[in-house]
Amino acid sequence: MATVKSVLGYTAAALGIPIMVVGLLGFAGIDLGGPFLKATGLKTSANWTGGEVAQTIDHGNYRTEVHRPVFDALIGERKEGFIQVAWRPPDSLPARIDEQIDVDADGQADFRVVLETATREATVTPSSPDVMELEGVYDLGESLAVRVKLKNPRR
Repeated sequence: MATVKSVLGYTAAALGIPIMVVGLLGFAGIDLGGPFLKATGLKTSANWTGGEVAQTIDHGNYRTEVHRPVFDALIGERKEGFIQVAWRPPDSLPARIDEQIDVDADGQADFRVVLETATREATVTPSSPDVMELEGVYDLGESLAVRVKLKNPRR
């Protein structure tokens, strides 16, 4: 039994070394993460990326990207999640954005977001019981985004 545990332990350690090397090289400015993810078929969690873009609204000089609601958990779904709304490109945004967002694509706005782009301050006014509060405003480099906390209607 001790031999089996040793073999499994050393095997796990040996398999972890390439992952550590990729991570350390990423800190050194060498991007091996993208090719590693592509080669292994792994995907970055929607909790980090904001989920896939579900709807794009073109305003001429800039566009609004409404991501899918994210309730992802390790197993199943969480009771609470978020939705990310991003505006890009950031250098073409107006001083104030005032927009109605339809989370569930039922034709009814679920919340209103007012974003002051210069100060990066936002307010969210819910019009649906599933919308909770503003989670934060994020400068993502290529876009300016807000995340709004949501209740999972399926739980």
